[in-house]
Amino acid sequence: MTDGEKILRVRGDPDHPANFGRLCQKGASVAQTVHVTSRLRHPMIRAGANDPLAVVSTDTAVLRVARDLDRIVQHHGPGAIAFYLSGQLTTEAQYLAGKFAKACLRTNHVDTNSRLCMASAASGMTLSLGSDGPPTCYADIELADAFLFVGSNAAECHPIVYDRVAERVRRRGAKCVVVDPRRTPTCDVADVHLPVKPGTDLALMNGLLRIVRDAGRIDREFVAKHTEGWDELNALLDDYPIKRVAEICGLAQSDLLEASRILLESQRLITFWTMGVNQTLQGTFTTNAIINLHLARGQIGKPGCGPFSLTGQPNAMGGRDCGYMSHSLPGQRFVANAAHRAEMESIWSLPPGHIQPEPGYDAVRMFDALHHGEVKAIWIIGTNPAASMPNLPRVREALERAELVIVQDAYYPTETTAFAHVVLPAAVNFEQSGTFCNSERRVTLMEQVVPPPGEAKPDWWWVQRVAREMGFERGMSFATSADIFDEFARATAGRPNQQSALHYELLRANGPQHWPFPAMGKPSERRYEDGIFAMPSGKARFWARPHELAGERTNVEFPLVLTTGRVISQWHTRTKTGLVPQLNGRPQVSLNPVDVKALRLRDGQDVRIESRRGTARATLRADVNVAPGVAFMPIHWNELFAPSASPNEATTDETDPISKQPALKCCAVRVVPADETPIAQTVVARMAVTQTA
Repeated sequence: MTDGEKILRVRGDPDHPANFGRLCQKGASVAQTVHVTSRLRHPMIRAGANDPLAVVSTDTAVLRVARDLDRIVQHHGPGAIAFYLSGQLTTEAQYLAGKFAKACLRTNHVDTNSRLCMASAASGMTLSLGSDGPPTCYADIELADAFLFVGSNAAECHPIVYDRVAERVRRRGAKCVVVDPRRTPTCDVADVHLPVKPGTDLALMNGLLRIVRDAGRIDREFVAKHTEGWDELNALLDDYPIKRVAEICGLAQSDLLEASRILLESQRLITFWTMGVNQTLQGTFTTNAIINLHLARGQIGKPGCGPFSLTGQPNAMGGRDCGYMSHSLPGQRFVANAAHRAEMESIWSLPPGHIQPEPGYDAVRMFDALHHGEVKAIWIIGTNPAASMPNLPRVREALERAELVIVQDAYYPTETTAFAHVVLPAAVNFEQSGTFCNSERRVTLMEQVVPPPGEAKPDWWWVQRVAREMGFERGMSFATSADIFDEFARATAGRPNQQSALHYELLRANGPQHWPFPAMGKPSERRYEDGIFAMPSGKARFWARPHELAGERTNVEFPLVLTTGRVISQWHTRTKTGLVPQLNGRPQVSLNPVDVKALRLRDGQDVRIESRRGTARATLRADVNVAPGVAFMPIHWNELFAPSASPNEATTDETDPISKQPALKCCAVRVVPADETPIAQTVVARMAVTQTA
């Protein structure tokens, strides 16, 4: 409900097939995040390195960005420019920013915060099935007879999905297994909770498949007809007897057997996974192992079953579709593939060989390159890396060393705007039209309902305005977001994620639609129903992935494993939810009471969480739901709200070797008493910095 200028109230759409009108806390309170004092209303620039940001006109800000980008390209080449985007942007903004970088400026240094959440799921699905994108849909939840959650606290992170699962469990007697180092609220519907040691999910999945094999429950016909690589995997499984798996994972053999019994008896199993798998050094391999289980049982491409990766942001799937990462191009094409580059050069009317052949830097390498001066400028859109990137001390140093930092956001201040030379005000979702693609590959058109405040504009508008100021008018002259979407949709024709039939009027008339949706065809709720996978052979691939104790080890100096996650009331780094009173709280670190006692600490005490890289601060919470040896911190609190409140002050920037996703879920720390300075929230004082309308 609006009055034409402001959003007064929000309710769910009862006809939307993803949620049927149900909203989580963040969705229900979203109106309170739009019209707040922290909204960015005007462009700002910093005249000199030590000068404060000052409000300027739109023309002045655009000219400053265009001139500085041009100067850096002329002096240092296109590789000196980088873009860091977000899964919170519309598909249209993601597509146009990628096109501006890769087609106009000729830099492939375009990466996103999806590298922090979805990269391992994407690389794992591509290696196993030939294409990114889950084969399942939400309607499968009401058909499943068992659910396996691996590294997913859906009750707090995907509450609408969880509600549908819980209803299926209560009303139809479906079974549920939850794999997580913490006993999270998701365990409320679990028949079995497996509190694995962080970083051991791959060993667990290999062990569960070994039990399935030994019980004679492999679908031999499906394996022979639709897969390859089984012999190698079959041999590997011999190395994972139940006793060894229990020892690696820190589990009771009886719990392993009970969980495997549920899997063996299920005919329609859905496996959900998310950051607990993806944010590890073996995230890609664990994704392969999850898919191995479904391929071996023949439970894929059929109603009520399949591997189901849950995305971490509202449009992470749409961004992956449009090629907004450093190794990719629109339509699930790859920069390193000459044929794919040639296809996009044709679509974008570029001369042959125009797109640079080398993939750009992933997020961690991008900030490393900024740190040592190879990258001179970075344009950050819709995300807050000075709070969300791992190893924050190094990221802050990188931003301080940059010649040009452009920050485009809807909120001010953020941790990242402190380093900005130019700040551009963005419209939020209700203030613009655009599309989003959710975890089940369903594209939804979001319509503008109120105007953006001040000089705020849609993210794509700023990108196009700067591009045209730099002389890139050809191919960067879109009148509306619908025009951008039309070009993107055409770019997917014939590709695994094809959406060439989609356009705004169809979405308005028929509502949200699944892909693949080819022209002259119909949308597919499920993928691979014909047993043909997006591989040259048409067959899915089993991968024999051995478990390794990768990454940091605990020792006497750093005896605990720090893992991170979300809580239900907060949104990422709290730029949106920090001023909503009912969603507030304090930064905390949770330890098992056994560890609290052993470390001679006390519940409610202010503590420091120290790693080999840095130190975070939080209030200690004794929590029996956290496994001994583990420390848990939410990701939402950061420097803007309390000193050193982000766990990323301590997290490692080691990455999965295939996906390049940081291992945010597993680093060695110690927890010690803090000094006498209290950990008090400072958000009210810091957010008092407002702009004149």
